[in-house]
Amino acid sequence: MFRIIILASLLFPGSVFAETKLLNVSYDVMREFYKDFNAAFVQHWKTKSGETTTVNQSHGGSSKQARAVADGLEADIISMNQATDIDLLYERGKLVPQDWQKRLPLSSWCARATRRMCGTGMTW
Repeated sequence: MFRIIILASLLFPGSVFAETKLLNVSYDVMREFYKDFNAAFVQHWKTKSGETTTVNQSHGGSSKQARAVADGLEADIISMNQATDIDLLYERGKLVPQDWQKRLPLSSWCARATRRMCGTGMTW
């Protein structure tokens, strides 16, 4: 078994023991919320899958963050506090569906996440 692991690590460097890294891009107000939420998610995911995950954070003004993502910042998770910022993600890069408001009828993704967490049926 040890030989297989060594061989695999030589043939596929970085993939055998790879760690998943996610970038969470959100507006400043969410900094403290995500600090705790990301840590809880990392622990949950490790327990569920055995996979080590790191969630890095990028915070700034909502419009500034939306422009950064539209300009190529590769975000895995985004939180914007204005509908116009989410619209920009569609208009500039088709990064969200045009009809995102039908799927997420609240104008703030933060409000949706917070409301879901308040219920007892929270799932990751």
